[in-house]
Amino acid sequence: MPDTNWGAVNAPATVLWSAPGKLRDYDELILRENNDPAGWSAGMDPALRLWLVGKADTMALYGEPVVILERHGAWLKVAAVEQKTRLNGQGYPGWAPAAHIVNSPAYLDALKNLPRIVVVKKTAPIYLDEALTQAAGEAPYQTRLPLLRENSGFVEVRLPNGGNGYLAGEDVKAESALTFSRSGIVSEARKFLGLPYLWAGTASYGFDCSGFTMRLYQSQGITIPRDADEQALAGTAVARQDLLPGALLFFAAKGGVGQIHHVGMYIGDGMMIHSPNSTSTVRVEAMDSGPYGDEYWGARRYSP
Repeated sequence: MPDTNWGAVNAPATVLWSAPGKLRDYDELILRENNDPAGWSAGMDPALRLWLVGKADTMALYGEPVVILERHGAWLKVAAVEQKTRLNGQGYPGWAPAAHIVNSPAYLDALKNLPRIVVVKKTAPIYLDEALTQAAGEAPYQTRLPLLRENSGFVEVRLPNGGNGYLAGEDVKAESALTFSRSGIVSEARKFLGLPYLWAGTASYGFDCSGFTMRLYQSQGITIPRDADEQALAGTAVARQDLLPGALLFFAAKGGVGQIHHVGMYIGDGMMIHSPNSTSTVRVEAMDSGPYGDEYWGARRYSP
């Protein structure tokens, strides 16, 4: 793609909205240049969270590459290229504040030519010095950044603005080292027990149901689509009696034969872990509990 039409997220996370413009004052926390996605998410009650339905579409992480599709004042319509969707062949589309998107030739070159590290903690501080004393922000879970240099206690990375930054070695893993294991993906999921649901969320500040499962599979080196209905069409079908931990479970309206509206992950013994809705948190419960028993659509696996 032409250099003028690409960019990268230069905020811990940015929401991609269905339309440009600020609709409520509360969202200044997430829209401002030096935004605070953690504070924004933590400060919302269920009513504020429910308001996001139909207005926010997805979330892109620090360093995530985007294609710039359209400009409208202080807003850019972008496609998050690493979030697969049939909505746009270039990536998941939505509107972001232009202040959150940077275009650095040095970063683009690094993305093309260098291996990447992946943040494996819920969040990881980013430092300006290799002694790890000058914190300059944070990167959420599954942030990927080009690796410049590795030392026993830190990694040096290229930042989206073209500069250099440092992360603690214990906070990251080489992208090339990510592999799937059933126990591993369940362990990753359990890190987020109790985290409040966030519509459009794909970050450790809050997940929606399919944002959660997408990032979990990314943690295993596997890319699956962003949305639940498309995740249900990917991978390989698994019969209920053959379920193993890591399989994704899908639920649909009209007694399980209508439109898919939810996804969770099987963890064994008839239980699943999921991020259910705007009034709840990531939790473990029986896959047949509440409405889920009557709405079960089927399961898929994405691993060998």
